[in-house]
Amino acid sequence: MPKEQRPTVAYITAASHSGKSASVVLGFLRCRQLQTLDGQRSPFTHYLYMPFRNNGGNYHSCVDEEELMSTCGRNVKLREALGAMYMRDCFKAEAFGQRDSGCCEPVYIDVWNYSRQIESFKRTQALLKNDVSEFMRRSPNGVLLVHVDEHREMCPDPSFRKGALRVLAELANVKVFATYTDIPPLPAQSSSGTCRQAVACLMPDVKTIMEQRLQMPDGLDMGQEAVLLRVATLRVTLGLALQKLLLVGLHVEFSEVETLLKDLNGKLQESAQRIDARLVSCVKICNDIWIRDAASERQGLLDLLCTIEEDDDRVQEQRFPQVVVLQDFLTAPLLVLLRGRDLKDPANMLHRRCQSLFLDVLSRSDTAVVTAGKVLEFAYLWSLGVKSNKYGEVRFGRLMVQFQCQDIEPGSIFEQSGMLNATKVEELKQNVLYYAEDNHPCADLFFKDARGVLHLVDVGGTSNMSKAENKSRKMKAVISRPGLGTVQGIVLLPNVFDCGRIDDDKSMRAVIGVEARQLLGGLVQLLTWLPDD
Repeated sequence: MPKEQRPTVAYITAASHSGKSASVVLGFLRCRQLQTLDGQRSPFTHYLYMPFRNNGGNYHSCVDEEELMSTCGRNVKLREALGAMYMRDCFKAEAFGQRDSGCCEPVYIDVWNYSRQIESFKRTQALLKNDVSEFMRRSPNGVLLVHVDEHREMCPDPSFRKGALRVLAELANVKVFATYTDIPPLPAQSSSGTCRQAVACLMPDVKTIMEQRLQMPDGLDMGQEAVLLRVATLRVTLGLALQKLLLVGLHVEFSEVETLLKDLNGKLQESAQRIDARLVSCVKICNDIWIRDAASERQGLLDLLCTIEEDDDRVQEQRFPQVVVLQDFLTAPLLVLLRGRDLKDPANMLHRRCQSLFLDVLSRSDTAVVTAGKVLEFAYLWSLGVKSNKYGEVRFGRLMVQFQCQDIEPGSIFEQSGMLNATKVEELKQNVLYYAEDNHPCADLFFKDARGVLHLVDVGGTSNMSKAENKSRKMKAVISRPGLGTVQGIVLLPNVFDCGRIDDDKSMRAVIGVEARQLLGGLVQLLTWLPDD
């Protein structure tokens, strides 16, 4: 017998003005345009937006706990049944209110009168099924997408809200999509009954914007490392600026985005400046938009930085109030990770140091930072430092390493010849994650594990197989030098998804694709914008 498919409420949870609502609208329109959804023919024929807060003051009124208590007491089933009745009335107001009132504007409930007898959940659902059929009578085989926005504001009681979402989600021709700054009051997909399903919020397509809207200067040589890295930094900072300004254009005047692009084009065409200086100016323009936001306190932020499985027991309604989904994992929005802190987490001090160093890389323009301080390297420094501090170990593919980072420091362990300096290696402290501060043939990061074994970690953002193989060969040449004891080489290649001819054995591990991306935790969102040349 085929396994019965449970009804689900898909959801996006993220900060206010982060593009949740627009993501749903754009997703619906895109499905209609392509006539497909997840590779199947799209059934969506209708879209209904149901707000419970914001929306320019146009939303359904809430039900407070005092009124709920006087009607239902603490009876959970009665509260769920009342929530179902409330949702039916909200639906009827929007679906038929214009027809009944003769007005042209959407109709919302100002004051909900529920003094009538409480119907059973099943009775209300049967009546709502008829209402939906009437609303969709011209497309009886279609599917209605109901976008429930700010669901928590409908009532402070989770049982009431659960009944409201369930009564719609369990109808065969209705799909419910919830958007808010925390998680819907339903269990994850692995639980029985009506479940929640996380969906990714859209991110700005920086690559396309730069290709179609920015006029890069003539003579731009992406073969020069300094130019390549400045362009990479520009892509990240432009993405962050767009998230702050644009995301997704419903809340901000579009002219602000146009002004940003105009300013960037103006700097890029200043022929009196060197090309790298023009790129630096563009980075500064983008940073001025977002980087000065004040740091905010976010409970559970470092758990989200490391990512949490969507069905983890820790994922509760009030524990993680701002999340986005990456496949089956939850994390915080990138802007929150870059500015937030969690004073209750013992790893917060280390997190703040890594965060500050990463922001410094995005802000500074001197040559030393550009050539040695690559964005992806410092993202890995940050994520590996916090992960190892919290869990006391790090998994590099099949290799489990006992290491608990207590601090990060700059370090230099290479001779001018490119070989390891035995004296400097001996002086390395345990429980410290080092980042290379000078020219180095490999090993952007390095540390000694709990047994004193030296681990060299090289980071590569390339998707080019020959470049990936070259990184592997360089690492192999360094760790094969006799007289240094055991040295473990690790190459992280998040944009390579086929090992190909990459040399991988016990002494040199190549961690690629999904496994390398998981090590970035929530900072993997940066890969959306970083070039993979």
